[in-house]
Amino acid sequence: MDISNVSILDLPDEILLTIFKKLNNIDLLYSLIGINQKLDRFACDINFTKDVDLTTVSSNDTNNSRLNAMVDRFCTYILRRVHNNVACLSVQASLFQRILHSSNYPNLRKLTLVNLKIDRASHIFNKKSLFIRSYKHQISHLVVTICDGFRNRPIEIIIAQTYVAIFTWLSNIQYLDLDGIDGNLYSRRLLRGLSSMRCYSSSVAHLRIRIHNFDDCLYLLDGRLSRLHTLIVKLDYVRHSRIIINNESTLRKLKCFSLYVCRPTVDFDNAVVPVLCRMSNMEKLTLSFRVRRRNSFIDGIYLTDQVINYMSHLHTFIFDIANDNTIINAHSKPSSDDIRRTFIERGHHVDCYIDYHTDKIGRCHVYSLPFTMERIHYITSRFPGGMFMNVRVLRVCDIDRSFENTFFAKISRSFPLLSELTVSNTTERLEKPSYKWKTSKEASSIIEYSSLVKLILVDVHIDYAEQFLSTLNTRLPCLNKLHIRYEHLTTVTENFTRDATRVNCEKRKCITFEYDLHLVQSRDFYLYFPSL
Repeated sequence: MDISNVSILDLPDEILLTIFKKLNNIDLLYSLIGINQKLDRFACDINFTKDVDLTTVSSNDTNNSRLNAMVDRFCTYILRRVHNNVACLSVQASLFQRILHSSNYPNLRKLTLVNLKIDRASHIFNKKSLFIRSYKHQISHLVVTICDGFRNRPIEIIIAQTYVAIFTWLSNIQYLDLDGIDGNLYSRRLLRGLSSMRCYSSSVAHLRIRIHNFDDCLYLLDGRLSRLHTLIVKLDYVRHSRIIINNESTLRKLKCFSLYVCRPTVDFDNAVVPVLCRMSNMEKLTLSFRVRRRNSFIDGIYLTDQVINYMSHLHTFIFDIANDNTIINAHSKPSSDDIRRTFIERGHHVDCYIDYHTDKIGRCHVYSLPFTMERIHYITSRFPGGMFMNVRVLRVCDIDRSFENTFFAKISRSFPLLSELTVSNTTERLEKPSYKWKTSKEASSIIEYSSLVKLILVDVHIDYAEQFLSTLNTRLPCLNKLHIRYEHLTTVTENFTRDATRVNCEKRKCITFEYDLHLVQSRDFYLYFPSL
């Protein structure tokens, strides 16, 4: 055989299969289906067509001709060829209706909708929609990520109606994940539209959901979800509730419960603890919350006596607990070591730190290790450091002390994959940021946040704007979103002419200011931020 004339078509099927399995299946389908009979046969094989992930393809980018061509080819040709094989479909929500109308999918069981806008949700999840009529008994796994900000009541009403519709009409759901945007707060309960007289989606075994307050959580635990064994809840508030759970079947069946609370609460002891005590078969418990105005810090003794002792099957306890504005007896103030010891003696690996604002008011932040959550409650200058590989979003805040270089260096080391950072500190720094170019030896002191995409510098002294925007102090190679006070930006950039801040600014694609300023910017501004 003349080796120079050998093509990919001459390779044995086993080698081709090995090669194709290493490729992205979307690129494979797009490139090979309909091109050649042999390659077409491979591309249409169920190994490459049962799981179709189109989340990287969006019809929103009208200027991207390649993506638009991919969308057209998938909807008009490829999906019609492989529709019988598709068991798992992941897609940008903006494409879903078009994909739904392009063919039928008799074996579709798992669906992921990314970046779902609320106006589209009301069309997809209603009893007359094509999706509900065709797949309400077929879908067993559903993941929905809502991308609209929750800023007005009509949007929240549609979200509530969407949640209720999913629970009502998808009768075979076993795995359900309904998520929204972190940092946006609801103003109303979302699940009160669920009638207590009806058992909704009784097949749900795993539920992850973003809701308003603890009342919404109690609606899910009142027995209507009879097969539920895993519940992961992210909510805004915990407040005293009048809801009484009489049917404890769901509480007793739960084996995994995660509770993430966005806002501090004064009702943890009387609202959450009594419910946790009734989860007698719990195996894995995750708690992330902030409590306020207690008369003592929550420690290992309290959690063991009030919660863990009621869970005889518990083998994993993950937590991130901040005690804010705690009233402490001035004569018996516990130290970080005291709090840490109450956990270690009971078999928990933890770290903690304490801020005493006055002789009687303190804040204690204690968390389990290794830390596995993507967020941690805001940290202060007392933060001891460590390794937090999973944390992507962080707020640093201190009302008593300034943040110095050692602190920012510690943050860079402790959170290597951090993508969003908010700095809140109005105290002038003791160590002023450098205004001089460094020698090669001094350059090693420049702090780098290699993964940081978004930086928020609003409630800060101008020293922190200088610290982060000047390449004499900090490197931000991936930063493209900046939220800052306008007067701070003009000062540290010397009206958009300073070279020392240019590198950290020139790649910014989005800049927002503390107030919604409608300013006519100068030519220097746009030259300084060419990517805007």
